[in-house]
Amino acid sequence: MPILKFTVEKNTTLNKFAKFKGIDIAKLKKSLEIGGVLINNRRIKDLTHKLKKGDRVSICIDEKIPEFEFSKEWIVFEDEYLIVVNKPQGMTTQGTMCYDINHLYYFVKQYLKGYAGLHHRLDRDTSGLVLFTKKKEVNKQIADLFKNREIKKTYIAIVYGKLTEEMKIQAPIGRIPQSEPKKWWVNMPNSKEAITIVKPAKNFKNFTIIEVMPLTGRTHQIRVHLASAGYPILGDKFYNPEDSTGYSLMLHCKKLEFSHPITGKKVTIESDMPFRFKKLIQSGE
Repeated sequence: MPILKFTVEKNTTLNKFAKFKGIDIAKLKKSLEIGGVLINNRRIKDLTHKLKKGDRVSICIDEKIPEFEFSKEWIVFEDEYLIVVNKPQGMTTQGTMCYDINHLYYFVKQYLKGYAGLHHRLDRDTSGLVLFTKKKEVNKQIADLFKNREIKKTYIAIVYGKLTEEMKIQAPIGRIPQSEPKKWWVNMPNSKEAITIVKPAKNFKNFTIIEVMPLTGRTHQIRVHLASAGYPILGDKFYNPEDSTGYSLMLHCKKLEFSHPITGKKVTIESDMPFRFKKLIQSGE
C-alpha cells in the first residue's frame, strides 16, 4: 500500500500543506481519524496541526476493503464511561499507519459514533476482552490503573505438555536484536521485568488448558514466557516453529477485573470460552 512521504519546506499547517501537495482533504480527514498520518513518526489527529520546516510527514490515504462486520454481540460491557468488547481472532486491535478499517478501534469508534479511548491491545491472533473509554474525562484514571497494575487480566490458553502445578514465570523480556519481523525472548539485551502466573485447569491428550495472569505488560509476554518455559501455546508458530498441527493460536483474554473510575466499585467482566477452544477440547474427551 503506497505511503506518501514528504519533508516540510516551510512553516505551515497540515491542511495547507496537503492542499499544496494536491492531497484530497476528505481522504486526509479519514486517514487522520484512523491514525494514518504521522509527523516525525508520531500519530496526529488534528487537520490544523502546525508543521515546522524540516518536519517529516507520512500520509497513507489508501483504503482497504472491510474484512469484518461489527456485531453488537461483541459488546460484553457498556456504561456511560466504558465499553468492553470481545475482539475476534484475526483482527488487529488498532490499524497500521495506513488507512485500514479492519481493526477493533475503527469498529468501536463507528459504533459509538464518536470518541473511543484505547488503553491496551491484544495481538491479531489473540481473541478476547479489550477495554475502551467513552469519555476523555476518565482516561487518566484508566491509564493509571494499567500503569499501576490494578487491572487484573486473566487469559485462557491451551499449551503443549502436561502441566500439573501452578507456576510463576519471572524472566525479563526484550527484543531479539535485529529480528525482522520483530521477535521477543527472555534475557535479551535491554530486557524489562516480566512476571506471569500460570494455573493448570485440565489435561487432555498431550495438552493442558491453563489460566494465565500476566502481572506485567510486555510485548508477546504470555507467548514468550510459556514457550521459554517449555509449554508453547498450541498454534503459536511464531514462537514454536515446530507446531505443524494447523490450529490457530489458542490464547484468549477471558476476564478483566478493576475498580470503576467513577463509582469505585469492583467491576468483573468475563467472556465465554471461544468456539475454537470448545471444539478442540470436545475432540479430546
